[in-house]
Amino acid sequence: MKMNPQDLANCREIHAGLMAKERNSINYLFLEPVETTYFPEYLNVVKKPMDLRTLKENLEAGKYTTKEEFYADAQLIFDNAIAFNKDRDSKFVVDLAKRMIRAFDRLKKKTEAATAKKNGGDSASVSAAAGEGTKKIKLKLKRNSSVLSASSSTEDATSGTGGDAPPNKKAKKVKLKLSLGKSTNKSESKSSRSNSPASTAPIVETVGEAPMNATRRAQCYKIISSFKRRQPTNSKWFSKRVSDPMIVKDYEEKIKNPVDLGAITSKLDKNQYSTVAEFVLDLRRICSNCLQYNTTIGDSFRPVAIDCLTTMEQLCKFFIGKNESPKIVYPRLLYCWEECLKVIDVLLKIQNPDDGYQTAHFFLQPVSFFCGGQWPHGYLEKVEKPMDYGTIVQNLITGVYDSVEQFAADCKLVTSNCRLFYEGTEDGPVFMEKVNRLEQALQKQLAHLSSYDKSDKGAKAREKARTKMLTIKQPEQAFLKEILSDLRKTTYTDKSAKITEKATLHFEKPVDTSIFTDYPKFVDTPMDLETIERKIGSNEYATPEDFEYDVLTIFRNCDKYNTPKKNVHMVALGKHTAKQFRKMFAQRLRPAERSGSVTKRAPVLPSAAAGKKILAGKKRPPSPSMEEKQVKRVSIKGPSRSSITAPKVVSSIAPSAAGKLASKSKSGGKKMAPKQSKITVTDPNAPIPMHVAIASIKESYPGRRQIKDLEGFEAECLKFLKTLMRHPWVSAERPKYIFHVPVHIIFPEIRDSYAAKIKHPMDLTTAEAKLLQGAYQTAEEFIYDISLVFSNAIEFNKDGHEIGEPMSCAYYEAATHLLKYSRWLSLEVLESCIVDCTDSPIVERGSAPNWKLTKRNAEMARKEMEQTVFNELIDKTEPGDTRFSWHEQECDKLLKSLMHTSDRKHMSFFIQMIFPANYSMYISKPIAWDLCYQKLRERKYNSIGETVADLRLIFSNALKYNEKAREVDEVSALAYDSAIHMSAKLEAAIDRMLLSVGDRIGRERIDMMNAHRQQEAEERAREEAMKLQWEKEHPGTTMEVKTKLRITHRSSYRKRPTDFDLPFFDEEDDNEESHADTISNAKALYEKQLKQRAAMRKMSLSIGISVFKRLEERAAAKIWAYQMAEKAHLERVRVQKEEEAIKAAKVQEDTGKPKGTLVSAALESVDRKHIKLALNVKLVKPKKRKKLLTSL
Repeated sequence: MKMNPQDLANCREIHAGLMAKERNSINYLFLEPVETTYFPEYLNVVKKPMDLRTLKENLEAGKYTTKEEFYADAQLIFDNAIAFNKDRDSKFVVDLAKRMIRAFDRLKKKTEAATAKKNGGDSASVSAAAGEGTKKIKLKLKRNSSVLSASSSTEDATSGTGGDAPPNKKAKKVKLKLSLGKSTNKSESKSSRSNSPASTAPIVETVGEAPMNATRRAQCYKIISSFKRRQPTNSKWFSKRVSDPMIVKDYEEKIKNPVDLGAITSKLDKNQYSTVAEFVLDLRRICSNCLQYNTTIGDSFRPVAIDCLTTMEQLCKFFIGKNESPKIVYPRLLYCWEECLKVIDVLLKIQNPDDGYQTAHFFLQPVSFFCGGQWPHGYLEKVEKPMDYGTIVQNLITGVYDSVEQFAADCKLVTSNCRLFYEGTEDGPVFMEKVNRLEQALQKQLAHLSSYDKSDKGAKAREKARTKMLTIKQPEQAFLKEILSDLRKTTYTDKSAKITEKATLHFEKPVDTSIFTDYPKFVDTPMDLETIERKIGSNEYATPEDFEYDVLTIFRNCDKYNTPKKNVHMVALGKHTAKQFRKMFAQRLRPAERSGSVTKRAPVLPSAAAGKKILAGKKRPPSPSMEEKQVKRVSIKGPSRSSITAPKVVSSIAPSAAGKLASKSKSGGKKMAPKQSKITVTDPNAPIPMHVAIASIKESYPGRRQIKDLEGFEAECLKFLKTLMRHPWVSAERPKYIFHVPVHIIFPEIRDSYAAKIKHPMDLTTAEAKLLQGAYQTAEEFIYDISLVFSNAIEFNKDGHEIGEPMSCAYYEAATHLLKYSRWLSLEVLESCIVDCTDSPIVERGSAPNWKLTKRNAEMARKEMEQTVFNELIDKTEPGDTRFSWHEQECDKLLKSLMHTSDRKHMSFFIQMIFPANYSMYISKPIAWDLCYQKLRERKYNSIGETVADLRLIFSNALKYNEKAREVDEVSALAYDSAIHMSAKLEAAIDRMLLSVGDRIGRERIDMMNAHRQQEAEERAREEAMKLQWEKEHPGTTMEVKTKLRITHRSSYRKRPTDFDLPFFDEEDDNEESHADTISNAKALYEKQLKQRAAMRKMSLSIGISVFKRLEERAAAKIWAYQMAEKAHLERVRVQKEEEAIKAAKVQEDTGKPKGTLVSAALESVDRKHIKLALNVKLVKPKKRKKLLTSL
């Protein structure tokens, strides 16, 4: 017995939700079965192991007959994790399992609610049959209406309340038929078999009931891509959700179902559309939402939405309607929907004669919108069917109306409802005036629309809308082969490894399923470039969209397969290649589409660059592409550089190549003279804009060569200069410090003082112009001029730095750092110009005014960078945190640079801690890549140098162990060669890291000092303001300003992630940093100090309490000992007195007794001594009988 198809689809949706990308941070431990080799005790605790992969295999294999069995196994995955880890050190797994349980419950409720909503539509049939001869229940729900809705949300739109209005009391009756009996009819059995999943008979589908499958989903993808290409400018307005903070709250209140092209694409990727009608409904909602929200008079967005909707309908009809004919799989729009929108536009243009405001303003949204979400008291009792013009537009665009009469009835209903409720009330006259004005215009427009509907012109338009089809020409084979050839030339450079490879290398041939056995479980439509090339040769592509879809399917499959396996390199490679293909394909095909398209030209919205103001309440335009930007070349024509104080003439000309005054037009090869507008600058002390000054400097050096013409050391010097100009402090786009032009041009007020101090001024633009002119004979001459730029700044700002002037301090410290950075960069980039010279001066560290390009200086520069970077302490985040600090990110990049796809065969020896039995005899500290990565994840590294040392130790251990064995063992030889190869890769990655990280450490220190200096200046300014305010309020008195003693410890700040900081992201340039980072660093440092002070206060309090308790216990012990001693002394005195009293009593008693009793008294005495008794027997005569005497 198989599971119900609907339940099977729900289970698949739940499993896809559990495997979704947004849950990668919590589901990674449940993707694969538990390795019992590492956890042998697992099976003692868990009797039935389960994981998400096994769950999916069981589901596809049909092992579950009911959804409850699937739910039980899904719940078992997380219950097992909780049972095994609750009493172990890995308790964090319990938290992940609980979070997955909550996600599972939400997905289950969502799918069940969607199923219930779908089964509760306007047309449903529920049957229960257990086989032939069993009872069968049939429930049929019919409504006498020809209106077919696309989804359940359309019916809500029909009511005009957005879900807040009550059901229509005059709605058409619904017939309910319930029959119960045995199914013995053969026709019924045949019908039952035809509805079973295993049946091969065709299924008759109605509107909205065409299930989404792979073929239909492909057509939906083609519609979106074709629309973006045909409407490149307008589609940008709908590519993302409305996020403008000025309108987003109002937009969400007015629009109940917001949607955009990005959301639609995401739902297609996640297979969240159950029918084609749902997809078409979302497409139409994009335009209906725009028309419903942008209702101002003369709004520029309305014609854009109408044009986009026209293009969408043509594409849907071509890609979906044409293939599904004669079936109707989504509701059609009213043939004259544009004429109906013109009626609404006429109403929107009507203004109040007294104030000039829009008359229809209070009729554009439901009445509840203007009453705080609640209907006015008694409104629903009087008004049976609420209606407004916004709901009418939504119903019209989503295909609810089948006839002009329905549209006209709803339009009339808006004003009649207002008249019915407000007539006779206090506010009635105000609303009645608006209603009369709207009805007068509406009556005229509806009469014209009705006559148009009944005329021959309307009949022709109706037939044209039914039969007209978009024409898309079949692309030529040569054209597609050319695009495919250019795609194969695309390259990809890995950001971490800095390795450039062919982008399409992995997509040329089909995936070998004998190696990747689980590939069919993730990918249902395999595709590769060889297959596409074969299809081009056999002329199988009828439209350009078919070719585009197949190419993009390759990269979608790459993402589907590699994302769950966390193969970051392949995912990034696929996304990069897909982006390049989209750009290439659109650029090649767009001219042909514009010339051959049957649609009218799209209206273009006014841009900010054109000087027109966009009305409030609109989506802000996205950033223009590079091809839309117009960069003006500006030049100065006038006196020479020496006569700088003379008036200047500024002329701006059209875009052209550098050094040329004419450009070739795109249509032909004729040269066109540029138009010039001259601006005369008469004030010699006025500062000149930087771009104007740069153009002036370049034009003062005639004979400059093209960049491509430079060779030898000049090309290397230009490379060095371009790298230096990308530094965030001197970047031409937004420089923080200006070294590009002479100082007196930007700051004319310091011209005289600067000339007195600096005898040889220099700037970066002058150095570049001299290089292009060929003025340098050697690379050291060029480096000398570059160093002169920053050494001049140091010399000029030296005095200001000593007295603490903010601007001088900032430029002094920035120039000091940039001078040191220039030395590091020159000795690395100009490696080919370095010579071995022993008698030249050596620069060991710091900011030297000049240096020579020698090997000794290069060695000292690398040593200085290593000391700076390797001794930098890592700013550790909390263990288990998914976000890294920038120190940890650099270490992570260093680790991942060794795991490039091209190096996997070499790294296979060093990934895991698997070593020979005698390995510990030769190696004292075994280590592998996994252990290094684990230590980084657990935040066990304290500095960057420790990470580098461990990585170097991996390969040095391998070289040491395999050095002797490589001659006799083939595996040892391979391991030895791999260690040499990967060691070189590691050192190259370290070289790249040293320069960027060393520069960032220096920048952070300087930014921190500038922040402290700025804070002190603000405090001084506040104190001065308080002083002036005091003197103003208390004349004749002087406020005493208390001087604060501030001890500042300048050290390297290590940033910590905070709750107010943005999430970490991959930077395009490691040198980029904004002012927000400096403020965040200062705030984080302050919070850290507060926490440390609180911890110290708590610790001091606990120590004090402990000492006090010990002293108190000691004092109590002394008192107790004294009391016990005193008590013992008193007891001894008492006993002694008692003994003396007893002895005295006995003595007295003995003296009162007769002498004959002395012996017995002595015997009774307790303290008597031993008595020595001697007996003397004397013989007596027998005659006389005498007693024996004893003598003592």
